[in-house]
Amino acid sequence: MKILIVPDSFKDCLPAVEVARSMAEGIFESLPGANILIFPIADGGEGTAACLHFHLGGEWLTMQVNDPLHRLIQASCLVLDQGKTAVIEMAAASGLELLRPGERDPLKTSTLGTGEMIRHAILQGARKIILTLGSSATVDAGTGLAKALGFRFIDHAGREIHPTGGNLEQIATIDSDQVLPGLNQTEIVIACDVQNILNGPQGAAKVYGPQKGATPRAVRILRNGLKHISALVMQDTGFDAGQHPGSGAAGGAALFLMAYANARIVKGFDLIASMTGLQAAINDHDVVITGEGRIDSQTGYGKVVASVARLVSQAKGKRLIGVAGRIDGPAEDIRKQYGMERLFAIRDYASSDEDSIRNAAAYLKIIGKQVLRHGAPADAPS
Repeated sequence: MKILIVPDSFKDCLPAVEVARSMAEGIFESLPGANILIFPIADGGEGTAACLHFHLGGEWLTMQVNDPLHRLIQASCLVLDQGKTAVIEMAAASGLELLRPGERDPLKTSTLGTGEMIRHAILQGARKIILTLGSSATVDAGTGLAKALGFRFIDHAGREIHPTGGNLEQIATIDSDQVLPGLNQTEIVIACDVQNILNGPQGAAKVYGPQKGATPRAVRILRNGLKHISALVMQDTGFDAGQHPGSGAAGGAALFLMAYANARIVKGFDLIASMTGLQAAINDHDVVITGEGRIDSQTGYGKVVASVARLVSQAKGKRLIGVAGRIDGPAEDIRKQYGMERLFAIRDYASSDEDSIRNAAAYLKIIGKQVLRHGAPADAPS
């Protein structure tokens, strides 16, 4: 029996490779000599670069950039293909986890650091950028990112503005005369499973603003600012954000890359699966074990578990087992929905949410001992 372990990271808990290793340890104890392949995966969110490094190797390029509140930090991107491709996670420089809860305010935050990472990678020789948009702290329509690439934003008095989510309406003119020359010679691929457009009832301000700390007043300011800046971009380039699904992802972070640099949005999971050869690995194994931190009603919207289940169903004759940090919803219905043989949750073993997070590796090892046994899962030892 050949076993493939294909988890996403368990957010705020364990990276994907540690999730896989912990389950593999349990399986080995239950089935010594089992043929197991650890295959961490990602959907284009946080942890994507580490996932690709596990499968493809490459080098880490570290640089000093601005965090969302313009404080200098060290951030790294993954460089592949002898330096020709750079994998940049927005979370590394502009991520929500870089801020304390009381600092989260998308009126003040900026994507400047992400733009600095792109600029640095291009100047170092990268001719392809893969940008992942997950876990951002910003709703600035990518103006900070654009500033780092040489765009200038001028107000009605002719003064240059340092753009943030809260001052988008003050911008009167977009000056692209000093944009980094290599930008238009660089292929830019944006990994994103979010389909929201920039404006409207499902736009970036209303849907994602509150997640990043926006009050109702801030949401109104952001909404008006996004409408204003997208109108200026359309006037300048003809690019209509309302016609491009994904333009609202990460607070509109990709707007300038899409409008001025012909960046294209692709589904994050599909891109990572293709780069790592996931379908071939599934075809070559009998049992596939997948998982993520939470399996709930949102799982079907492009998340790893649903996407792996789709590939397993295409392979035919494979056994699929699911593992989650917790399950929100009727577990039996979810199990059947994704064609799983069995479905486990750490929270069913742990004494509390805190315990399930703090001791996740130990509980995943326990689950690993159970996943291929017949009958109901055994209780976790006291």
